[in-house]
Amino acid sequence: MSGTDWHLKGEWFDVCSCSMPCPCTFAQAPTNGACLFTLVWQIHEGHLGDVPLDGLGVVALGEFAGNMWVDDPDATMAVMFYIDAKGTQEQRDALEEVFRGNVGGWPGTFGALIREVRDVRYAPIRFEAAADLSSWRATVSDKVSVGATALTGPTSDPTRRVQLINAPGAEVGPGQVATWGVVSEDRAEGFDFSRPYCGGSSKHFPFDWRPEA
Repeated sequence: MSGTDWHLKGEWFDVCSCSMPCPCTFAQAPTNGACLFTLVWQIHEGHLGDVPLDGLGVVALGEFAGNMWVDDPDATMAVMFYIDAKGTQEQRDALEEVFRGNVGGWPGTFGALIREVRDVRYAPIRFEAAADLSSWRATVSDKVSVGATALTGPTSDPTRRVQLINAPGAEVGPGQVATWGVVSEDRAEGFDFSRPYCGGSSKHFPFDWRPEA
């Protein structure tokens, strides 16, 4: 489906086991060389061909070792996907095509890092993000509950978010602004070899993808 017209615009955040700030955002290897993660995408506007994808979500659970941002022959990533059960079967299939990297663009670039897709399941996904980015959160049925509150500190302006521009390792692709968060929830159950972890870092990005992105 690499020649299909498509567009996805929305919000993304992660919760991972790395220490704050997440080394990935700086294109570095994860804390202690490996990472357990939950990634959340919420599509506000989107389509794949004539299939509308507005209002649907995708959540990935996974783990990786090595540095995914450089030509590291030892880097490995395995994931499973939860695809929003609110969608029709046609919409679910379209989302799987995009997030497996089969339609190109930035999802194709990121999808090329995945060595193994362990499972794809359908479940209701609920996404919440405050308009001022003071917090963000997502749930998947009774399996996943992840979220964060905006990072702050004694010398930061409470009316402004702690953000990074021009991130060297943005999981949503170039040109977006990262907003840093402190993990508030990190429960994620999924593929057989997933295991509990203590979330250390979270960041929120908008995304706006097209085939050429």
